[in-house]
Amino acid sequence: MHFAHRAVALPLAGLAILLSGCNEPATSTSAAPVRDMPASLAGELTSQSDVNLNDGSRTQSFALQLQAGTLYRVSSSGALQQPTLLLLSEDSRLISGPRAEQLYLQPEQDGIYRLAVSGSNASDFGPFRLELSTAEVTSDGELEPGAEILGRLQSNGGKGGNRYTLTIAEQGLYELVLRSTEFDTVLKLRGPGLNRTDDDGAGGTDSRLLTQLQEGSYQVIAGGIDTADEGIYSLSFKRWEMPEGISLSAGDQLPLGEERTGMLTGHPQTYTLAIEQAGLLQLSMRSDDFDSLLELNGQGINTRDDDSGGDRDALISVAVEPGSYRVKAAQLDGVDGMFTLSAELTQVAMLGDGIAAGETRVGRLMSGQPTSTQLSISEAGLYRITLRSSQFDALLGLQGAGLEEQDDDSAGGTDAQLELWLDAGDYQLSSGSYGDEGAGSFVLSVSAAL
Repeated sequence: MHFAHRAVALPLAGLAILLSGCNEPATSTSAAPVRDMPASLAGELTSQSDVNLNDGSRTQSFALQLQAGTLYRVSSSGALQQPTLLLLSEDSRLISGPRAEQLYLQPEQDGIYRLAVSGSNASDFGPFRLELSTAEVTSDGELEPGAEILGRLQSNGGKGGNRYTLTIAEQGLYELVLRSTEFDTVLKLRGPGLNRTDDDGAGGTDSRLLTQLQEGSYQVIAGGIDTADEGIYSLSFKRWEMPEGISLSAGDQLPLGEERTGMLTGHPQTYTLAIEQAGLLQLSMRSDDFDSLLELNGQGINTRDDDSGGDRDALISVAVEPGSYRVKAAQLDGVDGMFTLSAELTQVAMLGDGIAAGETRVGRLMSGQPTSTQLSISEAGLYRITLRSSQFDALLGLQGAGLEEQDDDSAGGTDAQLELWLDAGDYQLSSGSYGDEGAGSFVLSVSAAL
């Protein structure tokens, strides 16, 4: 049997849409059946399906009987990947969409509407299934722990979004997540001593707040990045169980040679660090959730770092004297989550007149006075020379055997590194600061590059 595949362009705000009679035979005069809601619909896009002139994709549509003011949710599944969904009136006006995979419908009038399903491009084919159900809209009121609701954001003339209240009966760690496929969400939480906002902490354009809440009343505001944003959103609120071994108490001890797992929930986490002998301190903070920010204070040291550990991890490498130090773990991007913190202390000799391959030395830079050191290479090869400081923007130079090299930030952050082939012989290393404006301790190391 031959099935016709019609191609019709409907002008909808620049979008050309084709509607079909559910792939009926060309000789048939019967109308597509009207489905009451809720319903489960199945179909398949093939080379015989109607053509969407907007992008050349194949399309199929269904007639639906919908009631005014009711919110309907359409979710897709099946072999057809990320189908495009949209709803039109009987006279082909766009009512909702287009959206990928999931669509919310809330018509203003009772009537028959047409739900169209298209491939994401001209080569998308396959069977699909649509699950249609009604949903309740809750755009204000009290949020209970464990709640997951749907709300509708309307253009609010600058009012800032939909408002909910929270009543916390027991102190603890709580999570709020705001998601929407229709607008860029913004989530706000207000209360006694608390004023937090998040834009994309849940990934993409969704929002998330994870924070400690005391007993009391709070206000939650669910909104969009723009006051003109409109659409359906989901909002969830739950108590978050603290992972084993994690403490949110300020001033916990950070032991040398061990890792500590911590969590940020709206404010920095602080630790105390006891140093009993002079040496080279390597303080590291790593996180898969946020951009790490690490600070170290004490015994004349006041330094911070956010990316010297590579990617979004922090690393402070500094010469320390015996005493008590304060470590602060924070983040640059305002996103909450887990992190790992570690502190290693190594006894390292002070930098003198010379350094050799395989050695690490600690030095001190006076303002405007680069330090010159002789580098002795006994065997030709590829070498890596690194100058690190948490107190100034490092500038590393090398001269000798016809070479004159300089680097500012190749080691990440404000640290410098040279990686080059060196013949056997003596070279002069210059350890300084960018613009000759810095001062403080530094670490110089030379190693064979693998």
